[in-house]
Amino acid sequence: MSSINDLEKRIAIFNGGADDFLLKPVSFDELIARMRAILRRSTQVTDPIVVFGNLNFDPIGRQVSVSGHPLKIARRELCILEHLLIRAGRIVPRAQLEDHLYSFNDEVSANALEVGIYRLRGHLRRSGATPRITTMRGIGYILELTEAASA
Repeated sequence: MSSINDLEKRIAIFNGGADDFLLKPVSFDELIARMRAILRRSTQVTDPIVVFGNLNFDPIGRQVSVSGHPLKIARRELCILEHLLIRAGRIVPRAQLEDHLYSFNDEVSANALEVGIYRLRGHLRRSGATPRITTMRGIGYILELTEAASA
């Protein structure tokens, strides 16, 4: 709240990073209306669909499609895909994927993650998906687009 009436000073306040301000004397009704407007903006839902190449993932509905065709994959493979998708183009360390997939009490075989990655790669390849999973030896995995998709 401010008593600044000079236009140049008000512009400087906005240029300094302020989103809004009120002039004194403050109308309580105006304050409430501005707060409601801010809350409306902050709760607007954007499209939650994650798109990477020709692959679409709906994290709310837990649905995957390739070129508009639904892809049925097991829950663990879906979790792997989701984790790689939100970090697409970046290396995801193996330990991070394992922590995301398995709880402390889970009995997990030494190659459980590799099996999940192998199966997921098969689903992606058979469906014609343009994203591919690349192993970064000794580090982790990266989801990237195939050459055909980037051309």
